[in-house]
Amino acid sequence: MKRIIGAAIVFLLGMFAVRVADTAQALHGLEEGVLRLHILAASDAAEDQYNKLLVRDALLAQGELWAGASADVGEMASALEQKLPQIEALAEQTLRTAGSGEEVTAMLCEMDFPARTYGDITLPAGKYRALRLVIGEGQGQNWWCVMYPSLCVSAAAEPAEDTAPSEILGEHLGEDACALAADADSYEVRLKCVELLRAVGDWLTDTWERCKPVKKPQQRVSLLRCVSI
Repeated sequence: MKRIIGAAIVFLLGMFAVRVADTAQALHGLEEGVLRLHILAASDAAEDQYNKLLVRDALLAQGELWAGASADVGEMASALEQKLPQIEALAEQTLRTAGSGEEVTAMLCEMDFPARTYGDITLPAGKYRALRLVIGEGQGQNWWCVMYPSLCVSAAAEPAEDTAPSEILGEHLGEDACALAADADSYEVRLKCVELLRAVGDWLTDTWERCKPVKKPQQRVSLLRCVSI
């Protein structure tokens, strides 16, 4: 009887491990298929917070111009990276028009984001690629959204009627990633396990980098060829 119970426990743990692995793969697909926009205000002053939203609207108004309406996530990321100087210039021009002299730093990077709900989908916490703009010292509250697929909403443009975020996501991402975003609550336990495994992996990597022996530079040895006379 004990053997049967033990075998059942092992079987159940194995099934759960497989489901956690599937969830990790779906989360990875979601992270790889999404490009986010993150804007950090100069300060929490009302003026700086307002200017942050002006920069947001200016960027979103020209969103399709950065890479084209038919670009996929990789093409958009590459286009944005090449156009970072133009993006900074647009943001700073917007600020100058509003009477602000703050400078803007734009970068394309990977960032940790908390879980966030957009209509009928929820993007789980994870590490996503993002176009990040820091205004001035970047000491104020931030604002973020999903730039690709386009789920960002500005004051100047509202999303098309009757187009649910899940439909927009479904046009660009795989089935597993969409299922995860559409019903994140049912994945909650497995997502916690994935988060824990990633944290352990990061800790092991950091520990190895700190503790691994430093290789001494190899000395070059000249080999002389013996020639018979």
